[in-house]
Amino acid sequence: MVPARLVRTVLAVAVIGGPLAADIGGMLSPAIHENGAVSIARNATANPVGNGTHLVMFALASYLLPLSAVGLAWLGYPRAPWLGTIGGLLAVLGWLPYSALTALDDLADLLAHRPNAGVYAELYDQFSVDPVMNSFLLIYVVGHLVAYVLLGIALLRTGSVPRWSAWALIVSSPLTISTFLLPGRPLAVGLAALTLIVIASVPAAWALARPDIRSDDVSQPLA
Repeated sequence: MVPARLVRTVLAVAVIGGPLAADIGGMLSPAIHENGAVSIARNATANPVGNGTHLVMFALASYLLPLSAVGLAWLGYPRAPWLGTIGGLLAVLGWLPYSALTALDDLADLLAHRPNAGVYAELYDQFSVDPVMNSFLLIYVVGHLVAYVLLGIALLRTGSVPRWSAWALIVSSPLTISTFLLPGRPLAVGLAALTLIVIASVPAAWALARPDIRSDDVSQPLA
């Protein structure tokens, strides 16, 4: 049987490592939510090291983010079992398509370095908005945005993280949504929302990893 202490340590690493890797990857990405022509053109001129790092970070995040959802749900479960369970399931479901979206970035980089790269823009557009990719995108957006609100409320009830940390998780969702509602779609707002999740995740990761808390009492309030 796997020791609970090891499980908590892995979840603690994922809680902070998942959003951090996604944040770094987003900062280094040459194109976010752009059409095929723009994505391919920007990948063609992007710094190879920076772009490669962005893909590595996104790939790492695709593994860690679902686990981070489990960690947050575990913290919220003791005193808010329904919110913790539903929020955790929605977060896992919402983060699973992240790997498909990462593969789309990888495809843009691959096409950008083929001869006559511009001719693939239409194919890229058709692929990125086909029913399969659209379903991934919809589940990704709705799942993790609703989940952070529910998990934040669960953590407020549990008291295992400071109140500001729980509120930061809750606020990150409307902040992310505002990226698509504000004129010009300021992607910096979306990255700010992700940075907010990173900061809010530090106390959650510590609450999971604290050696002075029993494995069955992760809800003990922070001093």
